[in-house]
Amino acid sequence: MRVRSSLLEAGAIGAGAVLAIVIALPAALVGEAAADGDDDPSAVVLLCFVVVLVAFVAGGYLAARRAADAPYSNGPVAALAGFALIQLGGVVANVLQDDPIHVASIVFSALLAIASGLVGALLATRQPTRT
Repeated sequence: MRVRSSLLEAGAIGAGAVLAIVIALPAALVGEAAADGDDDPSAVVLLCFVVVLVAFVAGGYLAARRAADAPYSNGPVAALAGFALIQLGGVVANVLQDDPIHVASIVFSALLAIASGLVGALLATRQPTRT
């Protein structure tokens, strides 16, 4: 099956990915720091996880609003692009620290990002279009 390149709009995907990164990266770093602490971090980690998912929803929403012709393509791709850039930094940090890389966890997280971006696209299509 051939995918038409015209379905994806780089500007919309880039804007959505940047928004997702700006929101998700600080939350992910706080959650990681809390999980490494001595106290019970469950509440903080859960809150950070929800913020990260909301970030991918927001990135998908923005991309879908900017790409009205194909919102359900651009929203998830924007969220995935944001996730991939954040995850790339995480993989590099793990390699530099000789920490293991859990591929299954990365794949599962990527699927969550895609699903969140799709939810954002769905929300964007439920809003009236601007003229």
